[in-house]
Amino acid sequence: MRHCCQFTPEDVYYLRDNDLFSSRKLSIGFCPVCSKPVAELLEWRFDGVMNKVSVSGVSANDLMLSLRDEIVYSLREYNYSKFKSKPFGWVYGINKSVKSGRREVVKQYACDFYGNKELVKSF
Repeated sequence: MRHCCQFTPEDVYYLRDNDLFSSRKLSIGFCPVCSKPVAELLEWRFDGVMNKVSVSGVSANDLMLSLRDEIVYSLREYNYSKFKSKPFGWVYGINKSVKSGRREVVKQYACDFYGNKELVKSF
């Protein structure tokens, strides 16, 4: 994104396709120099032409509010859900012993430091 300088957006929202445009993406962030909100909308027309709209200040907030019903998912939510699904990164093991009737079953779990746990095997 670009306003007073080049910077990376804080969040990227992927929008629903409409009658005229596909592959719609709304990037929002704050300019590090002047601290104004900046929004950038990228859309591809079906004939292959890209439409780019960059606004800042109050009009950036208006653009975000006008497109909030068309949001499918955000990049921040996607990255957060990736950590919540299965063990990710450094993994350690936990062995649990469960008594079932007269026999004892040992269950091995793979755990990560985000609190996710997955059963590897039991014997």
